[in-house]
Amino acid sequence: MWFNRLRRTTVVLTVSALSLGSISAGVIMGSSGAGASSSTPGVTARSITIGATVPLSGIAVSYAEVSAAAAAVFSYVNKHGGINGRKINYIRKDDCYNINAVGCTANVGATPTLTQTQTLVTQNNVFAEVGSLGTAAQDSVLAYLNQNGVPDLFVNSGSSDWNQPKKYPKLFGFQPSYRAESKIFAQWIKTNKPGAVVGTIGQGDDFGANGLAGLLAGGLTIASANQLTYNPANLLNPTALQAELVQDLTTLKTNGATVVVLDSIPAITQAILLISHQLSFTPQWVISSVGSDPLSVATPLEVGAISMSYFPSTATTSNPWNKWLKKVITASPNAQTNFPNYFTGANAGVLDGNMQYGAGFAVAFCEALKSLGKNVTRAGFLKAMIKVKFATPALTPLSYTRGQHQGLQGGSIATVVPNANPTAAPQYAQLVGNAEYTTGDYSNTRIVTNRQKITPIPGWLK
Repeated sequence: MWFNRLRRTTVVLTVSALSLGSISAGVIMGSSGAGASSSTPGVTARSITIGATVPLSGIAVSYAEVSAAAAAVFSYVNKHGGINGRKINYIRKDDCYNINAVGCTANVGATPTLTQTQTLVTQNNVFAEVGSLGTAAQDSVLAYLNQNGVPDLFVNSGSSDWNQPKKYPKLFGFQPSYRAESKIFAQWIKTNKPGAVVGTIGQGDDFGANGLAGLLAGGLTIASANQLTYNPANLLNPTALQAELVQDLTTLKTNGATVVVLDSIPAITQAILLISHQLSFTPQWVISSVGSDPLSVATPLEVGAISMSYFPSTATTSNPWNKWLKKVITASPNAQTNFPNYFTGANAGVLDGNMQYGAGFAVAFCEALKSLGKNVTRAGFLKAMIKVKFATPALTPLSYTRGQHQGLQGGSIATVVPNANPTAAPQYAQLVGNAEYTTGDYSNTRIVTNRQKITPIPGWLK
């Protein structure tokens, strides 16, 4: 039963993205940016071409909405005159989460992300990569992009790998690091579940390793027998993956874990919750923000789980950024193809965290670009990344320095709340209180608590 449900999850996710892989990837139809009239790659008098490698198919296809939301923002900006007279051409290449296997429409070789990145650089002549996704995926192209002088901006991953300004001065992250997020989780667990037996299941790469490191840096004691992982190579092998998850969850149940922290992508979060239900294992779930979006996880078993949000709750209809984003999504090209659940079904009209995330870094890119005026160069853009005071939908300030390229430094604790129909999957994660927490990666960096703030939408963006 668990095997069949996991198989169906994988197949449904893959099939739902087939149309995404076939649509035009660019916001502007026509020129790819090659043959630009200026000396800066991707820049002409009327356009700027940027790109990203993202999963539009396969097990991580739920993240396709992230880049689609960014594309919607760029389309909205283009319709309102662009940035300083330039339209933004955003090209999305499917790398299937850097997994080359049956079920990926981007079956492009042993290193799909590198192949797709090379296409963006050598054929599409991009000014920069903006919003490329995945730790392993982006780690595989850091050296290539650096050698070719291509900025890699707002990487969609919480790995600390993006915060290496001395080695990679053109590389910038966006979301809080997994270490920082997990330190905040550790504080919540110590405060709200004192004496808990804590276990972890993490993706067996930097995602899971960084998350565990943050929990330990936050002062939690976790027995080595309770520090478990799943192999990312099995993400498209349901039989092997199911066996891993059953074994991990059985171990945690046997060891008496009362709190389990997950560093997993949404499809695996769903599988873990389903298998745990079958095992009658009901710990307090604490789920990394990248794997907890209720509309992506799509099971009522997630109700009551703790996570972290660096954006306002999508249930908050009065938030100006949420109102603006709904307008942007609705007006975007191919909207019903890119955001099918937003237009039909039980979740029609409900924003999700993926949409907020994509809009967040797209707005930041536009702000940095706007600050340059007509003269757009890569060197000038990198200086702007340090100087601009970004106004984004995020709950905490987005800021960079010469020595800090991570981006956001924290967020707020959230909990998944039940649907009005208790048998249906939840739609929202509600923020717990009005506190935001910021911190660094290591144990000697304290957690700072402030009140949540809403940054006004810049007038030019409305």
